[in-house]
Formats: sequence, C-alpha cells, structure tokens
Amino acid sequence: MPSLVALLLQRSWLALSGLATTVLVTLCLTPQLQGWYYAFLSLVSVYTLFDLGLTQVLMSVAPKLGGLQDNGAVQTLGDQFKSLMRQSARLYGWLGIAFFLLMIPAGILFFWSGTRAEPIPRAEWLWPWISLVTVTSAAVALMPFLALIEGGGKVTEVAVLRLTQGIIGSTTCWYMLWQGAGLWALVMIPAVAVVVTSLWLQWRFQDLLLIATDGVRELARHATQRSLSWSTQIWPLQWRFGLSWLSSYLLTQIYTPILFYVSGSVVAGQMGVSFAIANMLAVLAHSWTSRHVPKMAQLVVVRDWPGLDRLFKKDLFWSTGFFVCGALILCVAHQVLEPTKYGQRVLPFWPFAGLLTIALINHLTGSLAAQLRAFLKEPLLWVMLLGAAIIVPLAMFAANRNAAAGVIGAILMVQLLFVLPASVTVWWRCQRELRSER
Repeated sequence: MPSLVALLLQRSWLALSGLATTVLVTLCLTPQLQGWYYAFLSLVSVYTLFDLGLTQVLMSVAPKLGGLQDNGAVQTLGDQFKSLMRQSARLYGWLGIAFFLLMIPAGILFFWSGTRAEPIPRAEWLWPWISLVTVTSAAVALMPFLALIEGGGKVTEVAVLRLTQGIIGSTTCWYMLWQGAGLWALVMIPAVAVVVTSLWLQWRFQDLLLIATDGVRELARHATQRSLSWSTQIWPLQWRFGLSWLSSYLLTQIYTPILFYVSGSVVAGQMGVSFAIANMLAVLAHSWTSRHVPKMAQLVVVRDWPGLDRLFKKDLFWSTGFFVCGALILCVAHQVLEPTKYGQRVLPFWPFAGLLTIALINHLTGSLAAQLRAFLKEPLLWVMLLGAAIIVPLAMFAANRNAAAGVIGAILMVQLLFVLPASVTVWWRCQRELRSER
C-alpha cells in the first residue's frame, strides 16, 4: 500500500471517527459531563510536554542512521541506530513513570479544587482519571518505537498500525459511551493503543524490543565503541523541538481547562467539541506534509533543493486548499444545526469560525516548521514561544470576562498580527541561510 494512501486512510479514520465520537458525546453525555470529558482530554494531553518533541527528533535523525530492512532484524541495523533505540527506550520508560507519578495527583487537585465547573459525583471522575493516566503512561513508554520505525522508512506500516488502533479504540469508546459508561469511554482509546502496539512490536519487530531492553548482550558490547552520543547528536535538537512542543500545547490544548476552571463545564464542553471538530480538519490536512517528513530529511542530506521545494510547495498547496474547503463546509453545517439542540453543544457561529481560522494559521505555521525540521533546525521556536507568552495571559484575562469568545478573540488577534507574519519572515530568511551553509 503506498504511504500516501495509508496515511490518508489513517488520517481520514482519525478525523471521521473524531466526528462520530463528538456526535456520540453530545448524544450520550449531559452538557456538564461533556465539559468534564474534554477537560480530561485536554489535561491528559500534557503527555506531549513529557515527550518534548523527541519523537519528531527521532523521526528526523533515524533516516541518517540507516533504515530498517523488511524484517527489522538486528543484524541489518547500524550500531548508532541500535544505540539510539536503546537510549530513547530507557528515557521514555522514565518519562512514562514521571507522567504517572505527577499527573494523577495534579489532576485530582485540579478537578477537586474549588472551580466554577458544575460538580459530578466523585466516583464518576476519580477512577476514570487514574485509569486514563495509567494507560497513557504506558503509551508514552512505547512512543520511541513507532517514531524510529517510521523514521527508518516504515511509514506505511506505522500508518496501518495506527489505523488499526483507531478503528478498535474508537469503536470500543463508542460502545462504552452508548452503554452509559461516561468518562470511562475516554480510557478505551489509549488502552487499546497500548495493547495493539505491544502485540505488533512483539510480532513484527521483536529484535527492536531486545535492543531496547539490552536483551542482546553481545550486540550491546559490540556497539559500545560506535554508540550514538545523546548529548551531541540528540539533545541540541531536542531542547528546541521540546520548547516548540510546549508552545504548541499552550497555543492549542490549554484553553479548555482554563474555561473549565473559570467559566464552568458547559462552556468548556462547547469549546472542547468545537476544538475537536477543527482539529479533525487539521489532522486530515496535515497528512500531505507529515507523510513526507522523512523524505524531506533525505532530500536535505543529498542537497536536492529543487526536489525539496517541489515536494513542500505541492503538499502545502493541497493541504491548505483541503482545509479551506473543509472549513467552509463546516461553517455551513453549523448554520444548519444551530437552531437544534445539537447546535447548543458547540460554540456560537463567529467564535466557531474564529477557531477554524486559528486552526488554519496553526496548520500553516506547523507546515513551515515541519519543512525546516528537515534541516534539523527549529528557527520558528522563538516566534511560537513569544506568541504563546503573549496569548496565554491575554486568554486567561479574556476568559474571565467574555468566556470562549474572548479567548478565541485574543488568540486570533495575536496569531494574525504577530505569529503568522513573523513565522513567514523567519522561514524565508532561514531557507536561504541554511542552504548556503550546506
């Protein structure tokens, strides 16, 4: 199966299943519980901060260390690839443990503390939260395997795996929602991902598991002299990617918990559903760029600038066109559904349209950043961090006075006046500088 077809199928399922989940959430949960559902989802997304963009670094570095053969056998891998696999697996194991130990009490404190959110019985949220953090911790520990396998050239296989995870996880979540399981339904998606990924790795890439656990002792001793230096080859990229990941979280995920805390669970639920719809469209649009991240890194290595330009411009054109068309369809659908009871589960029209515009700007800046990462650089980092530093306090101030409309207005103003123009300017300048250096 071609990588584009596999990725489009995976992304299409992710988007369509997200839409189906959103519909079922509005059907099966009360407006108050809907807010708790999306507050859970946004808060557990903090796992991306524990990752700190390292998966993207691994995907970018892996093509330069040699790809995987058909069976991923140990003898086909370079020593530095093995060393990177071993070191990243250990690091992510500790990150999973840290996530577990920190996020359970942090979530309990957040949901238990005095808020304006409409309360629900403790039994309905306490154990689902603990379970959600537990399975997400296990998912964190598995993240480097998929990143290195995908970066090693197995883009199609990883896309098919994620499609399988999505189908099983979403259908299980839907069943739980329909059966009235409430917040327990949210636990099913990461739980299925952990089980399916573990079984797939054991069946398809067992040798990588042996490398990660130092099961092949002789191989580990043989690779010592040629092992990869994390401090010089990974960390200089990771801290930049990590700060970029932090700014991305602050620019997207943090606003539902803020609204949950200051405006109540009903408003947070409207924001959560609307953001899920916008994110569904963004995920589909980003398929054109994400499938070519390893390819762009390979073109940079061989200094094929015309090929890199053609690939990037084509992906940017089609992905942006798809996003704009999809956004127009969603705006029409919003107008049709607004008089119904389901229209009250999402934001009013103009805040909804503003959120779609924010998602489009994030798509454009994310595409520029993805192309620059082919050079193993993150020059848009400071733009994103400064933008987040301006937006977050403005959004918190606006949330206290104008709820979701104020938050979206503050984000949109900073994105249009600063983040987008600054990102384009920095990207254009860095393109010329990076190519002249190589």
